[in-house]
Amino acid sequence: MNRLTLTAVAALAVLGAAACSDREDDVVQPPAAGAAPEPVTETQAQVAQTQAAVAFGMTRQQLEDADLLSAQGNTDLGDVETLVLDANGALTGIVVELEGPGDPKVVVPVAQVSSVDQNSEKDLTTTLTAAQLQALPAWTPQG
Repeated sequence: MNRLTLTAVAALAVLGAAACSDREDDVVQPPAAGAAPEPVTETQAQVAQTQAAVAFGMTRQQLEDADLLSAQGNTDLGDVETLVLDANGALTGIVVELEGPGDPKVVVPVAQVSSVDQNSEKDLTTTLTAAQLQALPAWTPQG
């Protein structure tokens, strides 16, 4: 059974690689103070994206295409942009491009996010308000 599960996860990782080839730095580690975020290797990115998607009950494509919705599911708060890993490769945050003036990007702690199945589409939801999201740490992409 474990071999079957590992095979399925590996297959998802291989198939998902093409899905994220159009985006840069889908998975990064947080930077040192004052430095740009550090991209992880493609292998680390594939494993992290697959694990995160499975944890949320989604495919990698669904995770990459996910919107962040309000707890009621009636307000689109932003779009998933990047996954943030700690030094051990564990998912700690999700970079979301918020809706609104300037489309700011913030890091939402993974503990503040859950998945939702709405209208046969999978998205992420949070109990954080738009104002609370705006107050989260800004994300500065690698330049």
